[in-house]
Amino acid sequence: MDYVYRKKENAHADQEFAQASQYGKVKLGKDWIFWKKGLKWNVTDLDGVTRAFRRIEAVDTKMCCGNVNFDIQKLVLVRKDGEELELLIGEGTVREADALYRRLQESRPEIAYGKEK
Repeated sequence: MDYVYRKKENAHADQEFAQASQYGKVKLGKDWIFWKKGLKWNVTDLDGVTRAFRRIEAVDTKMCCGNVNFDIQKLVLVRKDGEELELLIGEGTVREADALYRRLQESRPEIAYGKEK
């Protein structure tokens, strides 16, 4: 289950949050994954995740200096109940998104990776 992460409510989550590697707006621990949404951190247990894949959204905007194009990197987690969690890694954070996805695959080989066909 995911919820807003609050320090001192779960000692195990606190320890993982402190030691977790950060990739953009996402922190990956051993049993938990944390992501920043607004000013708050959210958390979910990785044991409930059955599938993970990346989603890249292209954004084209007009600015005073011309058109600007950038990609928004996201990690999508599918849970046992079919619910999808979309975690924003960041804008233009390709290296961080690659590293996060690779690290998740290494640490959680039981999760299916890639979008279901």
